[in-house]
Amino acid sequence: MKTTPFWWEEAEPEHSERSFDNDSCGALIVGAGYTGLSAAITMAEAGISNVFVVDAMRIGEGASSRNGGQIGNAPKFDLAYASRKFGEKRAREIMDDYEQAMPFLLQRAATLTDPFDLNLTGSVVGLHSRRDMRKLQQIRDSLPAEKRADFELLDEADMRRVLNTGIYRGALVKHDQGGLHPAKYVRALANRARALGVRIFTGWRYMGADRDGGGHLVRLADASGQTAVIRADKVLLGANGYAGPELPWLRQRIIPMQSYMIATEPLPFARLEELIPLNRMAGDTKHILYYYRRSPDGTRMLFGGRARFRDSTEEESAQGLQRFMLHTFPSLKGVDITHSWLGNVCFAFDFVTHLGRMEDGVYYSSCCNGNGIAMATFMGHRAAEMVMGVPGHDRGVVNTHFPRLWFYNGSPWFLPMVGNWYRFLDRSARWFD
Repeated sequence: MKTTPFWWEEAEPEHSERSFDNDSCGALIVGAGYTGLSAAITMAEAGISNVFVVDAMRIGEGASSRNGGQIGNAPKFDLAYASRKFGEKRAREIMDDYEQAMPFLLQRAATLTDPFDLNLTGSVVGLHSRRDMRKLQQIRDSLPAEKRADFELLDEADMRRVLNTGIYRGALVKHDQGGLHPAKYVRALANRARALGVRIFTGWRYMGADRDGGGHLVRLADASGQTAVIRADKVLLGANGYAGPELPWLRQRIIPMQSYMIATEPLPFARLEELIPLNRMAGDTKHILYYYRRSPDGTRMLFGGRARFRDSTEEESAQGLQRFMLHTFPSLKGVDITHSWLGNVCFAFDFVTHLGRMEDGVYYSSCCNGNGIAMATFMGHRAAEMVMGVPGHDRGVVNTHFPRLWFYNGSPWFLPMVGNWYRFLDRSARWFD
């Protein structure tokens, strides 16, 4: 079993430029993942010259080439929750940001020349309890008629035609969503950015920035201890769940959490078509959720979830995920696991994505809360608008209050307790069904 992502078989992350021949730039973006590369594309398309993207690892080596490849835009809260926190006007703008994320991804995708296995056959959400069924029925009924057609609710008997498992009380089919190959997608974004004149530097960790007139002096260091200082007119942080101790302000506000995936050996196409028809993306409504899909060619099961709520190895997480997979699809017993890997997702304490500007004048975009592909692509664009001062940018998630815990330093010591609580909630949901 390999402990590198299955996605890297076709699109392993690559290094880019390793040394600087220019010590100044118009904008410096930290993080060569979906957020940073999308922001760079928007800036370059707007005519900003000399845009630099820097990353401590290879291009997209973090979450952008490790995730499940499922694209959607559903927030983990509703309008009522957002209204209580931000007021009704801002709440509606926030919900609009989420609504626009998927269409924007497709718009950006149309500008890319490299293939990335885009699949828009829809997604299926398994409903863990009848309470989830009632809640989603209410949400669907509240939608405008023209949007309601994109959401199909199926009861326990009918759901087998879209997801052949017996562990759910029903299913929600979202016809307007789908998936892609995450590592190919980040590579396509990088190639588009470079075609526009963006320069990408890898192997350089951001160490901080000091004000310098109207700009910043950005301090960088590589693994050997070599340092560089770049003067940047604007600085944007897009490190998300990989923000290190050199970013204490962000670390107090984000919850990095490991998420795990496995890939099976190749299986007959018909066998997997029977389990997940039409190669749809799949997930569920549990607190300790499963998310799964077939590989782009339809012949492997790719299964992910929160196998553990503490740091784990790929070997340990593979055992837990295999149990989850067999719980969902018992007919896969005996199938070999060929790949097991992990990566960081990033949550905010209020489950909202946040864009803004710190006291030192450095901008940030952080916390996709499990909606990484579509939301990060769109938030990169929105962050670029914020950095460039585009009229009307201060709306939605931009400049919303970013909560923190005063005793928290970025190491989520409380996750095992959260995991136990979530397990209890999932069990009790079925007890009271």
